[in-house]
Amino acid sequence: MTTENPQNTFDAFHHWYYNSGVWENVKFLGVPCLKSVMDMWNYQEIIHDLSPSVIVEFGTHSGGSALYFSFIGQLVNPQIKVLSIDINHAGVDPSASANPAIELLTCSSVDARVKTRIQQLRAQLPGPAFFILDSDHHEQHVFEELVSLREVTCSGDYVIVEDGNINGHPVLPDWGPGPYEALARYRMLYPDDYQRDTEREAKFGFTFAPNGFLIRK
Repeated sequence: MTTENPQNTFDAFHHWYYNSGVWENVKFLGVPCLKSVMDMWNYQEIIHDLSPSVIVEFGTHSGGSALYFSFIGQLVNPQIKVLSIDINHAGVDPSASANPAIELLTCSSVDARVKTRIQQLRAQLPGPAFFILDSDHHEQHVFEELVSLREVTCSGDYVIVEDGNINGHPVLPDWGPGPYEALARYRMLYPDDYQRDTEREAKFGFTFAPNGFLIRK
């Protein structure tokens, strides 16, 4: 009798889930989210446990995830603010752009205005923060995002770096260096900034954010 390595099963499902494009049809209240549903479930558990005052999202797309974070976040903390940053918000669904808990900031996620606005929000709304990086997936950009967060994150904050699964980890092997490599580079320079939440990362067998569930020390 042979016992199959569970990781092979997880990887096979990961490949199917990603390569089939089913994640591109994940919606929240009719608005596209473009995420893994397992990750989304994990995020609501983290938000419940953390009870953040501010949620910062790099990469808005249609606004489905910002809407999701606002609904979940307000159940935990009615005063919560979701700050969603992207270079173009023309495609954001009206249900997200009109939501008073969501603030859209139109610029690059590494623009100095982002850091300033995060600092302002944190001063106005004291408490933990939840950050999710899901914009430009090239290594240099993600690395710059991580460096920019050093000045605005506090001990206990939660940071998710999404799409480390690309460039062969295990999907899109021809992508080139991306979030996974940016995280490795960042850890070489700043090894004491974050603790990896490996238990949370492994909870559902696979994630779009390998090595990217991070708790600020």
